[in-house]
Amino acid sequence: MKTKKFLSMAALALVGAMMTGCSNDDDILQPENKTNVVTLTATVGFDDAASTRAVTGTGVKTFAADDQMAVIYKNTSGGTVKAVGTLASGAGTKSGTFTFTLTNPDKTQNVTYIYPAAMAGSTDVDYTKLNSQEGTLTDLGSKYDLATNSGAWNAGALPSLTLNNQLAILAINLKNGSTDITSNITDMTISDGTNTYAVDFSATAGPIYVAIRPTTGATINVTATDGSKNYGKTLATTKTYAAGNGYNVTWNMSEMTTITWNSSNISDLYISGTGDSYSKEGITLSVNADQISAEWQDYGDESMNGLRFNTNENSGGFTFTAPTGQYFTKIEMTLIGQGGWDGANLGTGWAYAEDFDDMIMDMIRKVTWTGTAATTVDLLTGASHFHGENVKSIVFTVY
Repeated sequence: MKTKKFLSMAALALVGAMMTGCSNDDDILQPENKTNVVTLTATVGFDDAASTRAVTGTGVKTFAADDQMAVIYKNTSGGTVKAVGTLASGAGTKSGTFTFTLTNPDKTQNVTYIYPAAMAGSTDVDYTKLNSQEGTLTDLGSKYDLATNSGAWNAGALPSLTLNNQLAILAINLKNGSTDITSNITDMTISDGTNTYAVDFSATAGPIYVAIRPTTGATINVTATDGSKNYGKTLATTKTYAAGNGYNVTWNMSEMTTITWNSSNISDLYISGTGDSYSKEGITLSVNADQISAEWQDYGDESMNGLRFNTNENSGGFTFTAPTGQYFTKIEMTLIGQGGWDGANLGTGWAYAEDFDDMIMDMIRKVTWTGTAATTVDLLTGASHFHGENVKSIVFTVY
């Protein structure tokens, strides 16, 4: 342990007394140094059992030169403080020594190590940092491959601890049919129903490496794009990805397609009352309560024609159901006007937006649903006495 040396308060007082004794004209006051800044070292290691991780070519996790680790500690004022140290020795091995400078540490309180330091917030692990990743092995290893542990001070020295891996690592290859599309992917999202991870991938070859929080029996939804084509997949079985493990996975993605409802194919739409429904192009719109209806209205004027949604008291709203075996990723409804829609309780995932189109010199108004891929999407489930402007068209994005 390296310690910066400071004069004790008794020594400072003695110096002050000596200096006062040498002067008959002035009282010389020696300022008190109440700040205890100490430089300490900590030796930590990785669990030898974590050999299935996909973070090196051999699956072995080791420290690298210039690695940084954070220590979270309590100071003598009761505050929680973060300090960051750089690897002093141990590069290329599973045991490393880091150097930290701490201010007024309370050595009666445990400390927590967070590796790499990029995953540390001001007082604890910041898991939101996983939400945006680059998908490369180098980026994952230096920023996201989280390992932590906590322990008590060891006779005034920082504890030596074994760091425990907190995340699962996915090494992902994507296919569309028999064609590998991994190297063409520019953006990908992975959702487990609780957490969503966005990957901005610019490498020329896969796999795409992603660090995720552990899952147990989770439904995994994946979307990806190569800039011109969009892909999606919901894994057929629920997945358990354990902390400390690496998984090599290949997912066969479906290309997303759009289905449009408009005057050309739903001019006969009329549904009213609980259980009534209408299907077109594999998509079903159903009514969830009495005194609720949806009807295509034809005024003989294309600028006015559209689908009218009406709800009265005790609204249960409407439900869209995707074609069998497929999932919605987006539903976009273009409106005749804003009336009713801009202030309505549309439901989870829905939003109203408008934008002026210079080409047609008119306002474009839309109500759009986005969210985790779903087989059903509810609309206006909490809206009573809703009578919005007509809907000119609905475009469904599915995979």
